[in-house]
Amino acid sequence: MEKYILKTVNENGIEQIRYFLAENHKLGGEHFTPDMLLAWAKDAEFSLSEGNPAIIEIASWDSIHGRTQTFTISDAGLDCEELEMED
Repeated sequence: MEKYILKTVNENGIEQIRYFLAENHKLGGEHFTPDMLLAWAKDAEFSLSEGNPAIIEIASWDSIHGRTQTFTISDAGLDCEELEMED
């Protein structure tokens, strides 16, 4: 059986997302509910599933800086689980 690593965003990663949004999103950190933060985490997990880093993006029109901003969740914000893939 082939093995692969499944990476998911953990609580530390959620806090990293919350901080990034609070510092850079026009709506501020208080706007984002736990469910909304989980949706951002799912975006990062999708990025991982595509073979990319755990990245989220704020569109230019939602950024306080007026430009698109990306954020990469650190390794401390990710849990890794080794799984076996059935043939």
